[in-house]
Amino acid sequence: MKKIATAIAVCMISASLIGCANIQNDSTRTKTEGTLVGAGVGAGVGAALGAIFGGNTKSTLIGAAIGAGVGSLGGFFVGKHVADKKSEYASYEDWLDACISDTHNLNEETRKYNAQLGKDINALDKESAALAAQYKKQAVSRDKMRAELKKVQALQKDSSDNIANLQQDVQKRRQASADAKAHGNKGQAQKLDAEIARLDKQIKEMKAYNKRLANISVRLAV
Repeated sequence: MKKIATAIAVCMISASLIGCANIQNDSTRTKTEGTLVGAGVGAGVGAALGAIFGGNTKSTLIGAAIGAGVGSLGGFFVGKHVADKKSEYASYEDWLDACISDTHNLNEETRKYNAQLGKDINALDKESAALAAQYKKQAVSRDKMRAELKKVQALQKDSSDNIANLQQDVQKRRQASADAKAHGNKGQAQKLDAEIARLDKQIKEMKAYNKRLANISVRLAV
């Protein structure tokens, strides 16, 4: 099972990075590679969890699906932040446009992450509730409960890390917006502020999911 888990991760990363070779823009390629590596690592972790806790091919593939969802944001923060690349653009306006576009892309990645995280939590919520009920009847072992707890804690740590990264990241975007306003680029500042507001909502949603995971962890703690 561990060999299957490893193979899944390696195949996902290898196939994805081959596709990245066709991306001509260096910064776009770096960000894409980072995102895909994050997804591949997440899939590897998820597959390993499925193999360890489920013990069959079906559970391994379920774990890989969960891991692919929760690992995808990790690679987005790899590399130099676009807000720090002002000198690399032909004009100030081009840099602001890049900040707006980059924030939009991060919003989309975060939205997808939250959507997958919500599905994973719903599945774990039902599974953990059933296990807790069985444990009270002494129908499942303490080890089974602890194994489920480890899966929940892995998701909780991933979402906590992403929240911390996003909160730090959004500060740079706010600084870019303030810079735009100071230079009289109010139109672009408004667009950037709109994307930042969306990102704030995404972070709030992720925090709510993280709280749900904490509640599930309490249910499984035995």
